[in-house]
Amino acid sequence: MADSSTSQKSALGFLTVIQDATKGLFGGYLILNPAGRPVEFHCTAPVRPNRAQQILYGPTLEPFLYGEQIAKTLIEKSKIMPRAICVDLPSIMCVRNLFSLPILLVCEKSGTTQGKDTSPQAFSKEPEATETEFLWNHHLLRAAHNKPEDIQAMQKCLEDLLIDFDLQEPFQRIREAISEAQKAC
Repeated sequence: MADSSTSQKSALGFLTVIQDATKGLFGGYLILNPAGRPVEFHCTAPVRPNRAQQILYGPTLEPFLYGEQIAKTLIEKSKIMPRAICVDLPSIMCVRNLFSLPILLVCEKSGTTQGKDTSPQAFSKEPEATETEFLWNHHLLRAAHNKPEDIQAMQKCLEDLLIDFDLQEPFQRIREAISEAQKAC
C-alpha cells in the first residue's frame, strides 16, 4: 500500500456546482487516488444570492458564486492538494487565478458540458475564454487562456493514472453524493 504522501502527489480532484431550484447552489469536490477511489470529499451548504447581489453582480454573478465563493471554499477546505482539478462548468474556471495548481474544464468530445455549448465560438463570448485544449479518452480538456502550462501538467497527471476511466463519471458521483446528503437533512 502506498503511503499518504505518495497518494496525495498522485491525487486528481473533481469539482462541480449543482443548482437546485428550491434550495440554491451546492458545490461538491471529490479527490480520487490514481486507482479512481475517493480519498476526500466535501460539499457546501446551499448558496443562494440575494436580489441585491443579482442586480449588482449582473452577468458576473455566476462566475463569482461558482468560482470565487463555492470552488475556492472547497479547495481551501481540503486536506489533500491534488496534482490537478477537473471542473465541468465554465463558470468555475475563474478559480484558476486564485490557485497555483492546474484546473481544466472537462468537455465531452462533442464540445458540450452539462448541456452548455463549449465550442471555441461559445467560449469567445465568455470572459473566461480558453484557447488551449487537448483530447484524452474521448474528452476535450481546456485550460484557462492565461494558463497554457496547465495542459502539460494535466497530461502528465493523466498518464500516471492506474486505470482508464471516464472523466465525466466522477461528476456524477458528486451529484449523487450531494443528493444523498440532501435527503439526510
